[in-house]
Amino acid sequence: MKPGELHVWLVSIDKLREESLLPPTPGELARADRFLSGVLRRRYLRSHRAMRSILRSLTSSELIFAIGENGKPYLASVPEVKFNLSRSKGMAAVAAARGIEVGVDIERLRPLTDYMGIAERFLPPTAAAEFAAVFQPDPEREFFRRWTRTEAVLKATGEGLMGAGKEVEGEWTIAEIAAGPHYAAAVAAPQAGMRIVPHTFGEEL
Repeated sequence: MKPGELHVWLVSIDKLREESLLPPTPGELARADRFLSGVLRRRYLRSHRAMRSILRSLTSSELIFAIGENGKPYLASVPEVKFNLSRSKGMAAVAAARGIEVGVDIERLRPLTDYMGIAERFLPPTAAAEFAAVFQPDPEREFFRRWTRTEAVLKATGEGLMGAGKEVEGEWTIAEIAAGPHYAAAVAAPQAGMRIVPHTFGEEL
């Protein structure tokens, strides 16, 4: 993984082979137990095991995780490797870059009761205005295209939804990721001109 590259892996959680994944950690097992549904527990574990398997392919160092002041996890053992994870239903996305923070978001397309109200509250004004102009005839896809781009930026900065509704400042790479007909996905990093390198987990590793 070279500087200036922004790598993104799509993970089909329900189709993963157990042998392609690192074993679960005690912490992952404990957090998975908080989910009431067996499906949610399995998807949580598989997405995190896939993320660690991907990170293992990027470094020979031990994977030691820590939590930053903004609540965003980072690799304390290899701090130059930045990463982010998102999951929605049966899909996950993992982003990684060297020396630059990253954010990724993937969302299952689904109907919402008030697209415009949510857009005006949470999207940057420019994105909300774009959505208002184009949301018909496919409001689900048009909304989640903009939502995932916004969420990817907020995850890169570590602000989460606390930063929602603000315009993006500075130079960024923000790109949509093709995730099939039922999902929208996007990746972001606060550096212009980064090269997006897409992967499907299990094919290259």
